[in-house]
Order: sequence, then structure tokens, then C-alpha cells
Amino acid sequence: MQNSFILICTVLVNIQLFAQDSIKQHALTFNGYISEMPNLQYNSMLDESEFSNQLHNRLNFKWQPNTSFTAAIEFRTRFYFYGSDTNMTSYYKVFEQDAGVVGLSKNIFSGSNYLLNISVDRLWIDYSRNKWQFTLGRQRINWGQTFVWNPNDLFNTYNYLDFDYVEKPGSDALRVQYYTTETSKVELVIKADSSHKPTVAGLCRFNRWNYDFQFIAGITSEDDLVIGGGWAGQLAKGGLRGEVSYFMPEKEIFEGYGTISASAGWDYMFKNSLFLQLECLYNGNNQDSAAFNIFENNAFRISAKNPFLSDFSYFTSISYPVTPLLNGSLSSIVNPHNKVYILIPSLDFNVLQDLDLSFIAQLIWFKPQVEDLSFLSMWFFRIKYSF
Repeated sequence: MQNSFILICTVLVNIQLFAQDSIKQHALTFNGYISEMPNLQYNSMLDESEFSNQLHNRLNFKWQPNTSFTAAIEFRTRFYFYGSDTNMTSYYKVFEQDAGVVGLSKNIFSGSNYLLNISVDRLWIDYSRNKWQFTLGRQRINWGQTFVWNPNDLFNTYNYLDFDYVEKPGSDALRVQYYTTETSKVELVIKADSSHKPTVAGLCRFNRWNYDFQFIAGITSEDDLVIGGGWAGQLAKGGLRGEVSYFMPEKEIFEGYGTISASAGWDYMFKNSLFLQLECLYNGNNQDSAAFNIFENNAFRISAKNPFLSDFSYFTSISYPVTPLLNGSLSSIVNPHNKVYILIPSLDFNVLQDLDLSFIAQLIWFKPQVEDLSFLSMWFFRIKYSF
């Protein structure tokens, strides 16, 4: 399995050598990026700092021989280096965790403080004809309407704190869409995963009163029946959007043990280009704060039923283009119930047309099993070249 996986990746990399010359003549298109990102982390509970580094390469291939058929494969290669003396070997298994039917994430080689991982997160074929569209394979199925938390996103919910994964996860699924009008459609999705239990759900989306509305219903791989809906439109010259889902255990459907997950957000662009975003999440799950792995927040497993910490969470963000090439932002996430407070400042500088520099920090205050707040800070510097 490992040898086959390496062989496939090698062949795809070789395609890169001629893909760009073929774009104008053939149906094959190719793009991607490579980034270098050192990270410095400080943990006040242990009173120690730790350095790590990630070299990240993404390759995207798409083949479209005609207007009806499209096939694609996309994967990322990441090389990690950890500066601490701690042996990280046991932690490397996290990178091979793959929720799909077939495991397409593989650790190629590793040592006590370094790791090379290759992961395929898109592998699909698509056929469309008239008002019908069929997509089969590992794909991105985005039913979410809000920006940070998505209770309607039953198939591949993402973690907002994992900022370096802009493509977001994919699902192994069959997706059938029928477009009734230019702004309305119905669709059915059947997702399979490593649990061997499918998630099956349908969506109906339409436009009324200059708002996009959607309704969803289905059953998840966790044996929950789910119903929900969402909307997106304008309010007070800003964007208003939201979504809500109600999860009911299939075996306890009449016993009142349902869980509500709901989010709502509003954004507004001022005349001076200052951009404001507000969002609120209610998570009806009753788990304690230990469910949120504060030390490995980017590996935090979330779902539409459990998008973040329990109870209410609040998100605020302001961003401003200081110059046409420099953009600054400041975001915050607050969960008073679990006493978690997160501050995220960032700067993005477009050095050249395809070269970007970014500085991002994640400053986290939380209250574990002690009286005083603890502090975790992560500082990232990223240089990214796109092609």
C-alpha cells in the first residue's frame, strides 16, 4: 500500500514538468503553492517554549476533456520539524488519521523530531447534463452559510483555527444535484467513512425576498436524525446569515434528548474599506472544556453537531487594507462558559503577484483545573509562493 501510494504521488509530481506547457493545448490544468512556516509556541502551564517548522506543498490537477465531464486530484505534502528534545513519534499517528473509506494520508518517513506526510484530500469525477450534476469521490461539500461555525455542514466541518488549510477537508461521497432554476436546487448526498456507517442527507435551496434559504434533513453516521435550515441575505447594508440544526438520537427520538447547534453572523464593509464581522454560536452539547484540546487546537475534531465548545461562543473580527499590498486584521473568540478567550492578530503582505508574507498569532487564555487563567501562545510566520 505504501509503495503504491508513493508511486502515485511520484507520477503526479512528474506531470508537473509538462502540465503548464499543456494548459493551452489540452484539457489538463495544474496549479498549487509551496509555503514555509516556522512556529514558536509558549505554554505558561509548563513555562516552556517550543519551536517547530512546516514546509507545505500543494498540487492540484484537473482534467476537463469536455463541458460535461471533469476529474480532479489534489494533495498536499508536509514536512514537519520539531525543535524540542521530546520524541514526537507517538504523535505522528494523528497525521495518518483519515475519516474516508480509503486511507489516503500516509507518513512517508519520520524520526524522533521530523516527519514527511502526503495526504490526498480531493479525488473526484463530475458529470453534468442539462439540470443534473453528479459528483463521485473525495470532494468538498459545503452546506454552511456562516463564516466560523457551520451547524448545517454535515459532511466536512472545518476548524477555523486551522488557518493554513484554506482548502478545507473533503468527504468520500456521491452527490446528486438538480437545479430547478438559476438560484434554486435540490440535492442528495451519501457519504461513506471509516466507521462503515453512511451519512445520508438532502438539501433544498431557493431564493425568496432577496434571501437565499435552505432546508436540510438526513441521518448521520453517529445514528442521529437531523433537520435544519439556513439563510443568507442583506440587513442594514450588511450581510446577514445563519444556520441551525437539531440532532436527535435515532433510538431516543421521542425521549427529548435532542441537541441544538445554531450560528448567526453579520458583516459590514465601511466606506473606508474597514471590514467588520460578528458571529455567535450556540452549541447544545454538554461536554466539558477538556473536549477542546487546547494544546493541539488545530487537531481538534469537530462536527456540525459539536462545532466548538459547549454553550455560547462569540466571534469578532476587524480587518483593514493599510495599503493595497498590506492588510491587517484582529479577531477574537470568547466562550465565557468554559472560560476560553482567543485573540488572533494577523498581517498579510503581497510582496509580488504570486508571493505573500503572513504573520499570524493565536493567543489563548483558558482555565484548566486550576484557579488562575493559563496562557498558550503560538506565533507563525509564513512565506507562500503560488503557481
